[in-house]
Amino acid sequence: MPPMFRAYLLLLLCGFLLVGCNLSRAASAKDATVVGKINLRLETLQQKATPLAVHSNSQTAQPTLDRKANRCPQSAPELARQVEADVRVDYGARSADVSQRIVFHNLEAEPLDKLVLDVQANQWTDTFSLLDLRVNGESVDYQLDLNRLEILLVAPLQPGCWLEAALTFQLRPSAIREGLRSYRGFFGHSPRQLNLSHFLPTVAARLNGEWRIHQPSGIGEQIVYERSDWRVQVTAENASDKLQLAAPGAVTRLGTRQWLVELSASRDFAISLSEEFILSEREVAPGLTVAMYNFADAQVNAGDSSLDSVSHLLVESGKALDLFARYFGAYPYKRFVIVQGDFPDGMEFTGLVYVGSAWFYGFDGSPKNYLTLIAVHEIAHQWWYARVGSDSALNPWLDEALATYSEYLYIEAFYPAERNWWWSFRVAGFFPQGRVDSAVYDFTTARAYINAIYLRGVQMLHNLRDDIGDAAFMQLLGQYSQAADGRIADPALFWSLLPAEQQILTQATRSEFLRQPSVAGL
Repeated sequence: MPPMFRAYLLLLLCGFLLVGCNLSRAASAKDATVVGKINLRLETLQQKATPLAVHSNSQTAQPTLDRKANRCPQSAPELARQVEADVRVDYGARSADVSQRIVFHNLEAEPLDKLVLDVQANQWTDTFSLLDLRVNGESVDYQLDLNRLEILLVAPLQPGCWLEAALTFQLRPSAIREGLRSYRGFFGHSPRQLNLSHFLPTVAARLNGEWRIHQPSGIGEQIVYERSDWRVQVTAENASDKLQLAAPGAVTRLGTRQWLVELSASRDFAISLSEEFILSEREVAPGLTVAMYNFADAQVNAGDSSLDSVSHLLVESGKALDLFARYFGAYPYKRFVIVQGDFPDGMEFTGLVYVGSAWFYGFDGSPKNYLTLIAVHEIAHQWWYARVGSDSALNPWLDEALATYSEYLYIEAFYPAERNWWWSFRVAGFFPQGRVDSAVYDFTTARAYINAIYLRGVQMLHNLRDDIGDAAFMQLLGQYSQAADGRIADPALFWSLLPAEQQILTQATRSEFLRQPSVAGL
């Protein structure tokens, strides 16, 4: 945690306690009173007919000390967002009570009259219950609509100033679902696993003077996150001493079933808990360890032999991390975590990725399988998502096409004889169609979305490589990673890195794959 942030929290501690918000324990389900929640969820999106009323709990406001001067530091912090949370998990009930504090700095030139949070957990019925919400110790009015929590500030937040939002809420993730909805299993539970990912409300991104937050869709992803510093204490009860926590960043065990997780400059925060995890670790480079949390069934039996998928992933992950660091910039953490997830496919988070159990069951002992490719794909998202942010709803190719093409770069570097296999297995066999620069809302099926964004996306990138040559193409990817490091990039930034002569060379490719093929300057 930055020293300045510690100072701010110490200054606020006394006033924070005066308003009765106890971070050491959220209200229990028995005695909690839900604060007049106004909610529209994914299942009722098509039935939305009337505008939301504004929830007001101003009658419960309590006087607090005026520390406005202390909330306007002379120098701005490196990041506008810092998060602390106390997460009390009832593992047996697959639920959690959470107290969370968010410090948000207005680094813009104009005052802000509202604060908007992305509450991904509120997409599903009876999953997220907001019990208390305060800003600088005072109750505030708010609207909660699906994943959008809009907080109306009592007074505008002036440039250079900061506020503290305190939330107390309960989480009851559902069992991992069937069909398309099962892909959201990174926030859900199976009989042997509880996954809490995208579960802490997050300050929405500010782009071009607007809060950027999208309605959920069953296809693709819709998040747009700036980076935050996270400090989260996790305490679990109603579980055996075998319970393990899979978490990114620096993890400190505080006691039996109690951990402190610290993760700096991350776009998200994700954890997974299980009494059946098997932990394997491998130092893949000086100061970098890959930690693998898997279940016993990850080891696949083939005839009289057992295929060691865990050792395979530890080795191949180290190779991919090293390769992408050389191509795109250093991996910033000391640990990288892979979790076997009881849901299909995979999912990326900063410093932690899920790889679906089904891919372990299909492992054949070679790199020519989805277990290897999906793991490498999610590792690539440590650059094309965690390092370089983008709008995954409006411009999904900026992370998904680049992450998929990174699979090919991995095959090319370590298994060059399998390049044709990769193109056939991963791309050509699906006969992809569609425009690469489509938004997630343009698709009605997941297959059409994947074909256009992922697969046509890698075809476009490979054509660009042919257009300008290998060296120039790899230089383009490296320049883009550097230029967009820590930012939320858009396609204009990517294309702006093409010199004038390369813009001409790539014109036919852009016209073939993009709805909007023009580049500024032509």
